[in-house]
Amino acid sequence: MNHTHRKMKKKLDFRPEDSILDVSSGTGLMAEAIINKSGPFKRYVANDPSTKMQEVAKYRLRYKENVEFTGYFAEKLPFEENSFDHIICINAFHYYVDQPAALAHFRRVLKPEGNLWVLNWNRVGTFKIANWIIKTLSAENINTPSVGEMKKMLTEQNFTIKDEETWGYWWWKFFFLKCN
Repeated sequence: MNHTHRKMKKKLDFRPEDSILDVSSGTGLMAEAIINKSGPFKRYVANDPSTKMQEVAKYRLRYKENVEFTGYFAEKLPFEENSFDHIICINAFHYYVDQPAALAHFRRVLKPEGNLWVLNWNRVGTFKIANWIIKTLSAENINTPSVGEMKKMLTEQNFTIKDEETWGYWWWKFFFLKCN
């Protein structure tokens, strides 16, 4: 996780007047780093459907200003249209059951000039084998797209790719995409 968090922090570019949706914030570790670097923000929503992770995030971010906690699935975000300047999705997209629906919700709640920042596993090369093992052994939904599949889904939801990077870390493969 530290490796992907360092990579994402280098990419992100936020201002205090921004409204941010951290769509799968987990324990709030990335949220804490983002807020420490560029916040406080006009609005920071730390969303995660896991109540156990939310508890840790609430404790970790207890002294941070303008942070809201929600527990929605990415495929069912109830926020108003055009609510956020930025949406962050790090190390989580492969868990979403209905990935096109999640992207449609991202599109709906993102402001017209807003950015979607995605960092996820990349199902390519030898990682296809590792991903199959993880998927087989995990009780959770694992549906890891390749970067090509992800770009196709984003294009179908009218996102434009502004920045992309792929890399490996040991035998793991990752991709980063910035879209608006």
